[in-house]
Amino acid sequence: MSGAAPAPGALRVTNASRRFKVVHEKSTTLKELLVRRRRTRYTELWALDDVSFEIRPGEAVGIVGRNGSGKSTLLKLLAGIIPPHHGTVEAGGSLASMLELGAGFHPDFTGRENVFMNGAIHGLSDREVAERLDDIVDFAGLAEFIDMPVRTYSSGMQMRLAFAVASHVEPDIMLLDEVLAVGDEAFQRKCMGRIYEFRRRGGTLVFVSHDPNAVEHVCSRAILLDGGKMLMDGDPHDVMERYHRLLAADATAPVVAPSVEVAVDDDPPPADSVPRGWGTGEAVIEDVQIRSSGTPTTSLISGDPAEIVIVVRAAEPVPTPSVGISITLGDGTLLFGTNTRLSEFTLDEIHGLVRIGFEIPALALHEGTFDVTVAVHSQDESTVYHWIDRAASFSVYAREAGVGPAAVAGRWVLEPARTGERTSANTG
Repeated sequence: MSGAAPAPGALRVTNASRRFKVVHEKSTTLKELLVRRRRTRYTELWALDDVSFEIRPGEAVGIVGRNGSGKSTLLKLLAGIIPPHHGTVEAGGSLASMLELGAGFHPDFTGRENVFMNGAIHGLSDREVAERLDDIVDFAGLAEFIDMPVRTYSSGMQMRLAFAVASHVEPDIMLLDEVLAVGDEAFQRKCMGRIYEFRRRGGTLVFVSHDPNAVEHVCSRAILLDGGKMLMDGDPHDVMERYHRLLAADATAPVVAPSVEVAVDDDPPPADSVPRGWGTGEAVIEDVQIRSSGTPTTSLISGDPAEIVIVVRAAEPVPTPSVGISITLGDGTLLFGTNTRLSEFTLDEIHGLVRIGFEIPALALHEGTFDVTVAVHSQDESTVYHWIDRAASFSVYAREAGVGPAAVAGRWVLEPARTGERTSANTG
């Protein structure tokens, strides 16, 4: 890697390692320490182990991994909160972080005082903070509470204020740790809007989340950590799929790796329907097809009937499973999702080979290419038997005028101002 200083907005991590001491017996009193007359026993845990990568200015990178994989430790190294024991971590330009709820807030100071204190930490003058104060308070929705001590705030209020401050200091780099894990849906939408605005301005984002949709929507790249080591660095969809495989490996059953044996109606499955994905394997999705009028297809006309057909095999009886689908745009934006439980369509069990179809009388999509994700899981959705992201794709061609993915039937109406007469023209 280059030895030059990183450009503003760039991050460089070179062979970074960080260890912590795990104490096995801890003396709680001075008397206990004197009676023992021996050193406390501990072991060393390497939270990060020889991690290297570079992030270019303007990139949005997601950090994913199981609990204890080193994600939060990595963000603390990037933020300069703790140093690495080996290797180097370099950041170019200004940096704002939201790593822990309420971190950087003094509980006895008011929200207003904490905003000014945090602004000063980020290098802003009192005048610059004052210019941003109204926007910060309005974004956080805390106008009625801004002069109350932060210790009186709920966890959600602290999170809203912390994100509002971090996103309004206009840094070159923003570090976020599970920022959408707290807060209601309305505030989460505001957060996402602010993140997209930050990205449009060319800011660099490092984002930790367990939510695959958030990582795929926000990030152009993802890094997978496990046991302190970097396992993968690449496309967010590919990284999230490998992450799901790690989660599935924690279950008692093996990760799904089936082979296709029999297709419904004795038709061989398409060549591109190779089973993949993740899950415990009690039930396996062997084929996914898009059909129209009973014929497999990948091209549909807006408003046509369609059916999503899922072929599932279970070697042993699986009681009351739930089968689900979702339809997304190419960037992962969810358009529609449902499952048999939500639709109150009861499956008593799956045993052997079965076909489950989701029939759509009239496809309410207008134009574009769409992906279908499928899954089969337990009735309470606590156990995923098999999940395949983007198991099938199909294209829709417009029947009527208009643009966009959604087919909206409507008409134009002209109402003359004088006579009140109405004329109309159908658009669908």
